[in-house]
Amino acid sequence: MKSSENGLSALIVDDEIDTCLLIKMYLRKKGIESFHAHTLQDGFEKASTLAPQWIFLDNNLPDGLGIEKLPEFKKLLPEAKIVMITAVGKLKEKALEIGAYNFIEKPLSYASIDSSL
Repeated sequence: MKSSENGLSALIVDDEIDTCLLIKMYLRKKGIESFHAHTLQDGFEKASTLAPQWIFLDNNLPDGLGIEKLPEFKKLLPEAKIVMITAVGKLKEKALEIGAYNFIEKPLSYASIDSSL
């Protein structure tokens, strides 16, 4: 299912459509194909099918907290770079401790997305 020319893909797990579109448009400019999921359950299903190199994981999702499921994403795809995205800055240390590659605080900026690639 990875169909970008260079084989690079990302999964954006966020229930905010605007956030998904912002990241998707930016990644497209970088030659990275992206897919999105709006729940943790959908995120796990797509992650196991797509095996993306990056997972942009929001914290507050309709079916749970991303930070609580981060270790499960890491176990499912140990090579993937998991980037927590949330408005709650105090979660940064915990996210990095449990395996996040990077932490982006909302509102997102192109520079913060770039620092995760």
